[in-house]
Amino acid sequence: MNRDNPLFPPGFVDETLRTLALLLPRRDTTVSKWFRKQQGLEELRNRVDSEAASERRLKAVERQISKFVFWHDRLVILKQAFDESQPKNLRQWWNDKRNPVQWYNFWFAVALIVGLTVFFGIASTVEGAIQVYKAYHPSPSP
Repeated sequence: MNRDNPLFPPGFVDETLRTLALLLPRRDTTVSKWFRKQQGLEELRNRVDSEAASERRLKAVERQISKFVFWHDRLVILKQAFDESQPKNLRQWWNDKRNPVQWYNFWFAVALIVGLTVFFGIASTVEGAIQVYKAYHPSPSP
């Protein structure tokens, strides 16, 4: 892509490439699989640029929202939508690590509830078995 093309304002092409590198990191295997799938879809066959996913990894300074002039507003909308979304199924809850404290608390509570349920289930089963045994084999009275 010609960065000096007078059709685009200065810096637009570079920022667009940085935005694509931010949104479509090729080194991420999930993104790579999704991107290949999109390229293979019949309705998108000639519309998806095979070079859109970037090999380049952006540094933290390059990812700051203040560094984006042309795509700033749209990236802010994407970030807000991402932050406001909540996991909808168990797999999404497992993979959602945006807030590690919330993630660990949630799974600790799940493990605690499951563990207590199993413990009390086993305890009540054992107690029931002891009661049945004692009903058929009462202790001798002194």
